Amino acid sequence: MARPSRSEALKLAPFAIGCAAVCAAIAALAQTALAAPPELPKLPGAQSPEAPSAADAGAPSSDASRKGVVQVEHGGHPIAIGTVLGQDGRVITSLSGLGAVEQPEIRYADGTVVKAKVGHKDKNWDLALLIPLTGKWLDGLTPSTAEPQGPELKAYGPKSGKLSLMALGYKGRVDVRSREGDALRSVLDLDWKGGPTVPGAPVLDTDGKVVGVAIRACKEASAPSAKESEPKRVNGAAAPPADAKPAEAKCTAVTVGAPVYALRGFLMKTPAEAVQPAPWLGLGGAPTDSGNVKGVRVMGLAPGSPAEKAGLKAGGDAPDTIVAVDGQPVESPEQLAQVIAKRGIGQQVKFLVFSGGKFREVGVTLRAAP
Repeated sequence: MARPSRSEALKLAPFAIGCAAVCAAIAALAQTALAAPPELPKLPGAQSPEAPSAADAGAPSSDASRKGVVQVEHGGHPIAIGTVLGQDGRVITSLSGLGAVEQPEIRYADGTVVKAKVGHKDKNWDLALLIPLTGKWLDGLTPSTAEPQGPELKAYGPKSGKLSLMALGYKGRVDVRSREGDALRSVLDLDWKGGPTVPGAPVLDTDGKVVGVAIRACKEASAPSAKESEPKRVNGAAAPPADAKPAEAKCTAVTVGAPVYALRGFLMKTPAEAVQPAPWLGLGGAPTDSGNVKGVRVMGLAPGSPAEKAGLKAGGDAPDTIVAVDGQPVESPEQLAQVIAKRGIGQQVKFLVFSGGKFREVGVTLRAAP
């Protein structure tokens, strides 16, 4: 077996137990568990990045923004496009694209499809926040802090059966009305250049940062002409004002970009309960550093929990000690809980476990608490 480098030896130092023969075996296992970076969240049925699905085939591999864009579906049929919030996992999209659908599906860039629910909505800004019910996809997009520059922006739209970037014209800012009749100020006036105007599509600058989200609105009504302003006359006399009923404003539909300030305001009003379900491990633990091994000793297991089903052992003469999760060392129950909280329901995590003088690897599939 090759001698570990100095940096690898330092990584393994917390797991040394003083026996050369055993240390060699530990090095082979721990080097794999600690040196390899954690994989992107995967769910059952997800395809590997090396074998993208048909929905993602042909997307520019150099365009990192594609990972933060999803297709919103209902019954397998596309209804909108959404944007994954970076390092958050929730998805912002257009409310009008959803229609009456409250539990759509989300198709990620790698072809993974998960169920979701609407956690927050704003009819005036035509925005909705989707909460994925399984998994935790953190590859998202971030907002731009600068005013859109130049005449060109980009947005994702359907092309030949996949989501692709298309060029947009930027004409500046404009005031419009929501379909509810309220004023929407300083939205992005876009020229879609004959391309599809899919609600919820993120509008991106040249750096791939979000400057807006495509929403549906109404053009501002023009001022009535002098003739239209004249009161109607009956038998030569003006009709009494009480008989006049205000005409309802007609909506001339237009697709514009909800700007970053509107997106921030929408997200600030998100209800506290509009979060992804927390993954459950189902064990009780205590910090330990006996035998020069620091970690979380398993003190108890909930019946039927993911931890019990994975074969972890509690109590007795040789209880299991969890020393790392997906290559990340853990030394206290609080630290273990923080690491698990960043994972998603349905995701499998790999534990590096020490027991009876030996290390072993245990895979645990997380699920929601009962």
